[in-house]
Amino acid sequence: MLNNSNILLFVPGGEGIYGTEIKKKLEQNGAYVKIYNERPSSSFLNKAFIRLFKQYSYILIDIYIKKIIEKNVNIQFNWVLIIRGEAFHPSTIRILRKSYPNAKFILYLWDSINNTDTRNIIPFFDKAFSYDPFDVSNNSLLIYQPTFYLDQYRDIPNVKLYEVDSIFIGTIHSDRFDVLNQIKLQLSYQCLSYYYYMYFPHRILYYRKYIIDSEFRNTSLHEFHFSMLCLEKTIAKILIARSSLDITHPVQTGLTLRPIEMLGAKKKLITTNHNIKYYDFYDQQNILIIDRKKPVIDKDFIYSPYNDIDLHIYNKYSLQSWVNTIFS
Repeated sequence: MLNNSNILLFVPGGEGIYGTEIKKKLEQNGAYVKIYNERPSSSFLNKAFIRLFKQYSYILIDIYIKKIIEKNVNIQFNWVLIIRGEAFHPSTIRILRKSYPNAKFILYLWDSINNTDTRNIIPFFDKAFSYDPFDVSNNSLLIYQPTFYLDQYRDIPNVKLYEVDSIFIGTIHSDRFDVLNQIKLQLSYQCLSYYYYMYFPHRILYYRKYIIDSEFRNTSLHEFHFSMLCLEKTIAKILIARSSLDITHPVQTGLTLRPIEMLGAKKKLITTNHNIKYYDFYDQQNILIIDRKKPVIDKDFIYSPYNDIDLHIYNKYSLQSWVNTIFS
């Protein structure tokens, strides 16, 4: 499909977990890929600057993009794929289009527009996709496309080596810590085991929570992590867990990577996202929907067997299927 295609890929974190796997999949489809972070830096200060001073951040991103173009002066790209694109501005897309006039430009949003406002750049793409059905219904330029699971989740062996009943691996934001504490009490009361890997992108964010949120007053820095868990360790944790927790952002409507990854791993999911019941893979035996304000954990749900879904539906959410749709 992508034989002899040159793809310029911008993805959060650059050659991080997802960037590396997307690049690898594109190469398996015959493409030559150059991958870069979708913002000039992944540092906490850079992220804060982009969110707080969006109207001025175009200066940084435009300089960044011009340097990338100079590094690849001998390559004519057929495709420019930008994932999320929070830092991008219309001027940035114009710079890229001027350098690659024959390229097809694709945007994929795996964050809600409420979290990362990208409305002003959507019209500058040949195709723009979003994982969020709500955003798609409110913007005629967006095409709905769910997220995907990596091959590593599909390849998790179907062996029952359970050491923990439920796990959470994710960033601490909004009211997530409070919800996790309520769930922890529910699990402990039912003598169910759990493993939490609670991540902050920077220590400053922990100290901010400690000051403004009373829930954090009884915590210590050592309860949290300030580096993301690598893919191999994440897979190892999921392998030994009966179920996984998905505590969505309060304004989120679409399904993030975690529910789709649990679909790929064929693991039970406990989620606060009520919209999941409208997806074609939803099965009450596999997915427990809880109220984030008063979560109730059902022990029988966790210990009941996983119900395999239709193979066609299962394959539809793979990374390969995602690539097929994005580049169709």
